[in-house]
Amino acid sequence: MANQRAIASHLILSVSRIQQLQYDGVIEKDASLDCARLAYIRWLRERISSKSSSDINNERARLVYHQANLAALEEETRRSKLIPADDFAKEWEEIVSTIKSKMLTLPKAASNICIGVTDYQEMERILKALVHDALDHLSNTNR
Repeated sequence: MANQRAIASHLILSVSRIQQLQYDGVIEKDASLDCARLAYIRWLRERISSKSSSDINNERARLVYHQANLAALEEETRRSKLIPADDFAKEWEEIVSTIKSKMLTLPKAASNICIGVTDYQEMERILKALVHDALDHLSNTNR
């Protein structure tokens, strides 16, 4: 029977760690150095094997979870409920570009039509008509 200090020295552990291992039932309190060493090695092997199988199972579960998410996204895309972000960005750029070009033509069109108009209400009517015409054109543009 070896004391805690001898077992600690033999296993290259602290005395408090040996006390904890004895409290947990890993090493018997009256164990010899050989029995303590074998018990400690068995305990380490069990820990490693249970940890690695647990890690593998966790990784498998994680993989299955992400595969299910990808399958759901692909299904939503096939049903046209999702639009790929790149397609959406390209379409939105085209829409904004069309609106910008149409709006930038308004000042020139207004200046050509409003030459000589001195009545404020008439000028407002002309500008509103131009804006409504531009908006109608944009809403009827086929993509």
